[in-house]
Amino acid sequence: MFQKIQLTILIVLGGFTLLFAQGNLNNFGGFNAESTLPDDGRNDSIQSDPHDKNKPIVSHIHSWKLKNNGASTEEVEVDTTLNFFHNYNPIFQKSISNTFTGNFGGAYQSNNFFKREGDSDFYFYRAFDLYTKLPDDIRYFNTTTPYTILDYSQSENQNTQNETRFNAFHSQNINRDFNATFFYDQSKATGQYEYQENKHHSIALYSSYESDKFNSHFNLIFNRLKNEENGGLADGNIDLNKYDETDNYIVNLNQAKYTLRNNTFFWNSEYRLGKYKEVEDTLGLITDEFIPRTGFFYQVEYSGNQKTYTDDEANLDFYRNTYIDSTATNDTIGYNRLTNLFQLKFYEAPDRKYTFSKRAFVGHDLIRIKMPLDTTLQKHKHSNTFVGGGISREEGVFWKWGAQGKFYLTGYRSGQTELSAYIYKPIKIGNDTTSLKVSGELNTITPDYFEQRFNSNHYQWSNRFKNINEMIIKGEIHSQKRKLTLGANYALIGNYIYNDSVATPQQGGREMLVLSAYLNKTIESDHWLLRGQILWQNANQEEYLHLPDFSGYLSISYKTIISKVLYTQIGADVRYNTEFYADRYDAPTGRFYWQDQEKIGNFPFVDAHVNLKLKRTRLFFQWLNAASDMLDSGFWTAPNYPFFRRTFRLGVSWTFYD
Repeated sequence: MFQKIQLTILIVLGGFTLLFAQGNLNNFGGFNAESTLPDDGRNDSIQSDPHDKNKPIVSHIHSWKLKNNGASTEEVEVDTTLNFFHNYNPIFQKSISNTFTGNFGGAYQSNNFFKREGDSDFYFYRAFDLYTKLPDDIRYFNTTTPYTILDYSQSENQNTQNETRFNAFHSQNINRDFNATFFYDQSKATGQYEYQENKHHSIALYSSYESDKFNSHFNLIFNRLKNEENGGLADGNIDLNKYDETDNYIVNLNQAKYTLRNNTFFWNSEYRLGKYKEVEDTLGLITDEFIPRTGFFYQVEYSGNQKTYTDDEANLDFYRNTYIDSTATNDTIGYNRLTNLFQLKFYEAPDRKYTFSKRAFVGHDLIRIKMPLDTTLQKHKHSNTFVGGGISREEGVFWKWGAQGKFYLTGYRSGQTELSAYIYKPIKIGNDTTSLKVSGELNTITPDYFEQRFNSNHYQWSNRFKNINEMIIKGEIHSQKRKLTLGANYALIGNYIYNDSVATPQQGGREMLVLSAYLNKTIESDHWLLRGQILWQNANQEEYLHLPDFSGYLSISYKTIISKVLYTQIGADVRYNTEFYADRYDAPTGRFYWQDQEKIGNFPFVDAHVNLKLKRTRLFFQWLNAASDMLDSGFWTAPNYPFFRRTFRLGVSWTFYD
């Protein structure tokens, strides 16, 4: 019954969005004409009359993301550059150092403590969410011409085990205001070691409609991930260069599989009140510009999640405990959430001085949870009612600032509070624009439902944890001219929850302090591109948390143009972190847990690359982990989980603007 209700809501609201947009359809014209986009990917303005069908339409692509519960947008640059095109692994796009299972699509955990937050609120999805698409990841588009990307890559090693990826993306405006976008992402990584194949695909249809008085953002997303879990190499496999063939290494599991499913429906709509004002455009023509004063928002999101872990063989030496079936494991966990949100916003007035935006919202979560031991009548249901609001100044030239709060009034998370604020100040120093950003958070967080109680074939726990108290302060200075960023982070956490040495959630009794500082620097000339990043971290409670003291990334490339048309980059990337007690990975639950028996790190991961660009086609050739056969065999990415040996990868991306 619950699923039928969600399906009905999906059809009605999605259909309403399409009907509203189609009610204003006017053929924009010129979509099949030749179009161009600057090589640097910047959003350029339309350079010809869209109403003259005899003139070509210059490709203009506007892209943005939603933030603040859909009450505001953030501009996103369209990336068509050659720089770092070869770095497509999402975990390395987000963090320079990670603990992960060594194969594309496997579980990961950032070694940067302040980048461990994820988009998924499903506890067992957090180690995989970068491989999926969720509403917070969606980039909406408005295009004058159809915009299409086809992306393919493949890697192969001496054992003919390989990795393939294929992504297809298409975005097109139906009229000036209404855009529809489709994407399909899929990957298959067989892996070099036994029983570690990872398969993933995401498919989504989403749209945006933006007019003076009505805005709508809609998306329908399906994510699937199916991984083989080998439990890592068996104890004793220390020398990773011992065997020529990687399938000679013994793994702990050979029948285990981990499957994740996510279905998401999201719709955000806004009706605005305001006034029209006559303004003069760049051509000297007088036009009417709409100035919004008040926005009324409604947002609905349904997220259906399921995690399944199966193992057809009993490995009593690998699993610490067995509670249900000693011959096989078949655990299924479900997590479904329906959230409705109403929001009122008073806009900043660009025609008035000393104004700022104000907004207030109220929302409700309806959550249903199913665990392996539950029967149909034993499904866990709970709900949350929350309110909040915020103020911000985002149009200011002198500075920008904002503050917001969220308070849970009733339900499982009753008493949870989330407060945050930021200040952004541009500083003009000569011909350089330097910016300073300081942000802070003060949170009281209710522990996740699955941290409090859980049961499966190999795990059972029931806890009464206290609320987590967090104070987080971040500061960053960025010099645009020098391409230099300096930053520092501070976190003071009380009642910190971690997974102990037997992968069971525990709550620390002492306050934990985490400090970090980082420096990012880019040097670019006509023929050279160098990017360096260094991160220092320290946590005062090592019985709860281990972090590498230093992590670093260095990329250097030589740039040239061959025959005046082929843009070429030849270079290498190096990633490194100091030795530390990295968390172990637990296959049955897909989580990482604390250990103090085995250190990894102190090994340079070297990747050599060649990037090429010819008109709208980009290619890369890459040699990954090139130092694996030349240095000692310390290329572990998690305890018992090695990185692959030196392997070759190639990729190609085609972009079409017409």
